[in-house]
Order: sequence, then C-alpha cells, then structure tokens
Amino acid sequence: MPDATALQFAPPEPQRDAADRLSRLHGALELKSALLALILPPSSQRAARAFDIETEGARQAPIIRDHVRNLPRAARLPWLEELLKRMALQPLGIRQDLLQSTRRVMGARGVARPIDRLHWLVMRRGLGEKPSVSARSAPAGDVSEWLDTDLLAIAAYTAFLSRMVPFERGDEGDEKAALAWYDLVIEPWRGGVPLPTCEPPGGEDMVRALSTLQTLSVVQRPLLPRGWVGAALKVSRRVTLADTAADALRLSCALLDTPMPPELERHYAGAAALPKPT
Repeated sequence: MPDATALQFAPPEPQRDAADRLSRLHGALELKSALLALILPPSSQRAARAFDIETEGARQAPIIRDHVRNLPRAARLPWLEELLKRMALQPLGIRQDLLQSTRRVMGARGVARPIDRLHWLVMRRGLGEKPSVSARSAPAGDVSEWLDTDLLAIAAYTAFLSRMVPFERGDEGDEKAALAWYDLVIEPWRGGVPLPTCEPPGGEDMVRALSTLQTLSVVQRPLLPRGWVGAALKVSRRVTLADTAADALRLSCALLDTPMPPELERHYAGAAALPKPT
C-alpha cells in the first residue's frame, strides 16, 4: 500500500503525465512543438494561431501543448532549458528553423513582452550561438574600482528587469514597486558615475547593457543576481518570488553564466513535474 505521506506530496496526475511525455521527446518536430508551447504568451489567440501554423506538420503538437499547459509555472523554464539541450543536438537547419518560428510566434501579438526578449536570447545561446564577448579576469574589487561603463550597464539592465521584477507590471504589482526595487538594487552602486533614474531601455540598448555585463569577471557577475533577488524579496514582502520575476532572474543568470542565488533556486526546487537532472 502506498505511503500516505508520499501520496500527500505526489504531483497531480496531469502534471506527472506532462513530465512523463516531455521526458520522452527527442524528435525534431516534437521538440519544436514543446519549445514553442513553453514560450507561448497566455490567453493570446494570435500567438496560439501562430503556434498552429508553425507546427502544422507535427501531428502530436496539440497534445504536447496540452501537456505543457498542465505543467506548474515553476516547472516550465527548467523544461525549456532541458529541451533546448536536446534540440541543440539537431542539425543546424532544424535549429535555424526553430529560431525563425520562435520569432514569428513571439511577434504574433504585435508587441514582444520583456520576458520574450530573454527567452529569445537564451534560446539562441542554447541552440549553439557563441557569446560575442569574453569575461575579464579582474577581481570584484570595491565599487569605486568598477568601470563607469559597467555601472551604467547595471543600471540599464536593472531598469529593463524592473518591468518584470518584483512582479510583472499590470499583473500583480504596480510601477511604484518596480521603482522601489530599482532604487534598492542601484543604491550600493552609487558613488562613482551618476546613475540614472529607472528608465527601461529598448531592445537594442538592453542587449548592449547585457553584453557589457557578460564581460564581468566570474567573481563580479554573481553580485548582480544576489542584489536583484534580495531586493525583490524585500520590496514584495513575499516569502518567495513571483513567477514572472523568478523566470526573468533565472534567464538572466543563464545569460550571465552565473549560478542562481539560493533564494532563486528554492523557487523552482519545490515545483512538481521538474525534469530529472542529467
């Protein structure tokens, strides 16, 4: 007879079925269907129609999309990362086709979400794109020893994240919380070059700021997510991070090639239907 405690914490059957189905995906069309489903904006008929068009040749696509819908929110990004590893083994043409489909699905609504930009960059990296910059060997040092361009890049990228952290604007929170979070993150970096108020950059400026942050040393980079996560928990007064905020910060850690802070890891550790470690 099954242990009562084990049953209490077992994930619901749809979540178990979803994880089981995704764990067995290896074909190019199935992987493409799952990856596109994992980035679909919720409640967008245009994006859903774009998904149908881009997966027209995949008979299992509707079933795979249903399985993705059954995943808990905190399990979706880990599955995206896992399936990207498998898709990276496919021929170049198939990977390029996925990126083109991804762009069309993301653009179907007419306006890309901030999280879409991060998904796009992570997908490009996961499918084999090499970083255009390399990390420096400089130690962390005092803030006064950091380059002015680094501090300005921190401000710009943090302003970009403020559209999702501590929670997505127009969803659970408001602009005041985003501004409070930005100010709390930036405060330790003040003292050198004057840093601007919170002004979220456009896509190209965000990518430039991120490229600068990617040149930071391996000692410097972990300081950024620690500040982002710590400030988010203080401003939102929550025990855990909001889902959108957590995903934005996890994607940022991946793009900076730096470990997640423990508080961010815990957001995903408790989710049912996570992929098994490989």
